[in-house]
Amino acid sequence: MIKVVFKGRHVGEVALEREAPILAAAARGEVALNHRCGGHARCGTCLVTVETGGEHVTPMGAAETRILKILKAKPDQRLGCQAWAQGDVTCRID
Repeated sequence: MIKVVFKGRHVGEVALEREAPILAAAARGEVALNHRCGGHARCGTCLVTVETGGEHVTPMGAAETRILKILKAKPDQRLGCQAWAQGDVTCRID
């Protein structure tokens, strides 16, 4: 079982049976996480800060890296649509 915890502007906790994008975990837990582009790494609205469990999140791909660079994101920030939780993760939604 994988636990994804959301803190900040929107809070919640979701238990997943298998790995999934953080955006999908938010939707399953009815945690509001914007995603204007539909989860295709084009808009950056699903930006989250990974507080703990960063080692349990998939590596960044080219599309996510490009958007994070445009957003001038911090090293611990990821796009919820591209970052897959493979183990327990705590994220902050600001």
